[in-house]
Amino acid sequence: MSEKLRITLKIADRVYPLKIFPEQEEAYRKAAEKINEQVRYFEQNFPIKDRQDSLAMCAISLATPLSQEVLTNENQRKDNIEKLEKIYRILSEISNNR
Repeated sequence: MSEKLRITLKIADRVYPLKIFPEQEEAYRKAAEKINEQVRYFEQNFPIKDRQDSLAMCAISLATPLSQEVLTNENQRKDNIEKLEKIYRILSEISNNR
């Protein structure tokens, strides 16, 4: 495992020092860039009085797709289990009838 790297990210005009693994740097920088884009979007398009409101809206907009994906995956998993159980029952019936 490599040594941690010290980086500084600027998010919504605040500086955040972090220690991360070098292979994570690009993901962290892209995430910070996406957050800053979202904050600017909310500040330019909505009557937001406080930067914290922009950050909260940003958090909601970025977290919602991930939450939706988790729910979709869970529903798909349940559907797959039901299908496998049905196949198992059918195969058991066929096996018992022989």
